[in-house]
Amino acid sequence: MKSDFAWIDKWADYLNGKSVLELGCGPGIDTRRIIEHASSVIACDLSPPPEIEGAKEVLVLDHSKKLPFETGTFDVVVASLCLHYFSWSMTQDIVSEISRILTPEGFMVVRVNSKKDDNFGATGNTEIQPNFYMVKGQQKRFFDIADVELLFGSNWKLTAIEEKSIDRYELAKEILEFGAQKIAG
Repeated sequence: MKSDFAWIDKWADYLNGKSVLELGCGPGIDTRRIIEHASSVIACDLSPPPEIEGAKEVLVLDHSKKLPFETGTFDVVVASLCLHYFSWSMTQDIVSEISRILTPEGFMVVRVNSKKDDNFGATGNTEIQPNFYMVKGQQKRFFDIADVELLFGSNWKLTAIEEKSIDRYELAKEILEFGAQKIAG
């Protein structure tokens, strides 16, 4: 097993006994780990995800649209490697919508492309916006810590922000991983 397949365990204290929405669940690698900690998990992906034993629901969902959940539904949202496909304004809208569905003082666990991610398009591609490129026909955004701080602004408290290399794919992938707690107010 690749070491990155257990990355979510680092966030267990934030997941334990919580209701969790996972965006961009893909084949459910992270979902299966989240289920070990959370009391309730809804997993979502743009493509039809597989049935995942233990998940409350597995949904086809475009998280760039208004989310079909009531305000304050979830304690935690996990968004691993799924928030970096959008323009800056759309990314801001997505974070705002996630804030809406989180409980007061809800928490996000986030991983995004790093500006150092040369293996997956951070250099040598057509720039659409600053740090937003067309990579093999797909739009991709690349972040540094300043970008993350700007995106989450004063409505969130960022924790444990770390730039690191992961082994999930054939080539090493450079990412930023962090927690973001919604500030009640």
